[in-house]
Formats: sequence, structure tokens, C-alpha cells
Amino acid sequence: MTPNELLLWMSARRQGSWQQFRGAVEELDLMESSAEPGTEEDTGDRYSLPHYQVLRLNLQRLGHAEFFGGAGGSEWRVTPPSLAITQHSSGWLGVVAGARSLGLLARLKEVASGVECEAVPIPACPDQLRMRANDSRVLAGIAEAARLLGQPHAPVAILMSLPAVDDATVSKPAQLPFGADWRIDQWTPDGLGWRATRRDEAVSAQLGLFRFSLRHQRHFFLCSRGATYRVPGQVGKYIVLRRRRRQVLRYDTAGHRLLVPASCRPPLLVERALILCSGLPPSYTSGVLEYPDVPPSVAALAAALLRQDLR
Repeated sequence: MTPNELLLWMSARRQGSWQQFRGAVEELDLMESSAEPGTEEDTGDRYSLPHYQVLRLNLQRLGHAEFFGGAGGSEWRVTPPSLAITQHSSGWLGVVAGARSLGLLARLKEVASGVECEAVPIPACPDQLRMRANDSRVLAGIAEAARLLGQPHAPVAILMSLPAVDDATVSKPAQLPFGADWRIDQWTPDGLGWRATRRDEAVSAQLGLFRFSLRHQRHFFLCSRGATYRVPGQVGKYIVLRRRRRQVLRYDTAGHRLLVPASCRPPLLVERALILCSGLPPSYTSGVLEYPDVPPSVAALAAALLRQDLR
């Protein structure tokens, strides 16, 4: 069984509970331990993500499904079948995202026969369906004929809808957990990694990102002069980087590649926009994530949201 069949199952169900998702992964014989390239596991962290979590993250990053807070009342829901369209210097790229059915795949095969199409196999992901054309109207016509939601300039549209990492709406006031069982770590912008620390250091920090871990729970808190805020972990890292004026993004203008240290992986929706530029997840080499085929305008927007200067 493959992740392709998992996405077909999710598309038929449309939405469901976390237990149903885990059960489907087990029934499809997809269960195995796995470290997700570009997470803390690759930088010496003691945690390892189970395979169902890797599948969840990949489905989210590729735009196929939403989980928990983004799932509109369910614990997961598949996104509407869409064709995300991006302009490149060599033409236009369409990436199929969201719900799939055998009927949809058959319609795509029929109506897209006149353009360059490919199904790219990716480990722990459904095959990525991509098509290229010299005119965006060709891809829009294919989307309409196949009954897909056409999304022109999809990466830019996603980024334009997002707040910057230091926007007040991103951080929520919260209390730090109590108890001796919590493992507490602080993220260090100099080493771009985690170090063990104590709760009193979090309470007295001028500005720091702290991770409280207990069994499979991990909570991230931004602590500043006695105030505490719950934040997504990757968002908190970029807030700390901005305060320290540390620049970690690099952009290869000639090759249209965005390079990011693995421990500074962009927040989920920023990363989704970067992935939709090519339809491919980033490659991982020697602690660096490389996002291919990112147009300069998309790279600039992502950097602005992350409060980074491109180098």
C-alpha cells in the first residue's frame, strides 16, 4: 500500500478524526518509524517522529489536507481538488493538490494530453502530479475541464494572506507548565539548536524560545521579561532570529533556489507556498534544506514574512 492510496481514502472520507487517520495508516501497512528530513531529528534531537506524523506533515506541506486547527471543526479534512499555477521564466507550472479520486485522475489524463505531464514519486508522500504549459490559460482550461479549482499565482496568494511572524495575532498569552517531569530546552540562535535549561531561566529570560516536552507532547513558549506566549515552534525561532539580527536565508538568483538551515524550516503555510512553486518538497543535504524553482518574487515575500533579508 502507498501514500497514494491513503490520499484516495481520505478523499473518499473527506474528513474525520485523528484516530481514524492513524487507523488508516496502520491498515494500509504504512506504519514505520521515520525521521522527517529537516526537523530537529537531523540536528541531534532525541525525538523521532512516527511515520503517521511524517505522513501528516507531508500531506499538509503539499496542500493535500489540513489537520486540527485548520480542519474546520474536524481533526482532519482533505482540501478541495485544485490546480496551483505558478509562473516561471520558462513557462507555467500547474501542481495538482487536494482530494483525488479515480474519476479525477481519469479526467486529468484525458484533458491534459496536450501538455507535458508527470507523476513524481516522493518518499512518504502521494505522487506529485505536475503539468507545464507556455500559457496560463491552457492550465486554467485543464482545471475547468477536469473540475479542479484553478489557483493562479498560488504561492503568492498564500503568502499575501499570511501575517508576519512577529504579528501580534500569531502569539497567544499562556502560562508555562508546572511539574518536575517536563523536559525544558531553550533554542539558541547562535548554534541554531536546543540546549537543556530550567524553568526559572524561561521565567527570567529577556527574550527566548523554550520547548517543554513530556512524552509525546511538545509545547513552545516565547518568554520575554516575565511575559509568556504560546507560539508555533518555527515562528518562535524566526522571532528570536530577528531580535538577534541573525540572517539565515540564502537565495541563489541564478538557480532560483531558496536555502534554509534545516533547524530553521519555515512555518507550515510559508513552506507550502515554497513547495507549490515546484510541486516538490525540499531536498536535504548537510543540514540545509533547498527549495527548488522559487521565483524571486516568492522568495522576497517569504523572507519579508520571516523578517529576514535575502543574501
